[in-house]
Amino acid sequence: MTETKKGDNGAPARGRDFFIEMAKHPRSRVIMANTSDTYMMADITRQGDIIISRLRDELMRSINIEDFTGYMDEYYKIIFSLEDHLKFIGSKVGIDYRQSRTYKSIKKNQNQASLDSPPQTAS
Repeated sequence: MTETKKGDNGAPARGRDFFIEMAKHPRSRVIMANTSDTYMMADITRQGDIIISRLRDELMRSINIEDFTGYMDEYYKIIFSLEDHLKFIGSKVGIDYRQSRTYKSIKKNQNQASLDSPPQTAS
């Protein structure tokens, strides 16, 4: 009988094949982390996806709409601020930063200089 390899946390170790199969998923994105800064952002994004998904699941169960809206407003302000900052840094080093489709869509729809409110999410 063969024994399954265990990772550091006691869960089954995930080999190369596991990650190749995950990359084939239509909703997956592969990120090349060329710097430790990118690695950190990828880790934040992974955890953020889990947390925001859970927040949406808990809406109207343990999270009321006012709290949800407040959390999401702040979340989008931070993301949009990061987009603006990356565009600024890119201009300093000669790179034209390509803003996300969501950011461009919100900016177009709101037609305002600053993005003070996030997109309205469907419940």
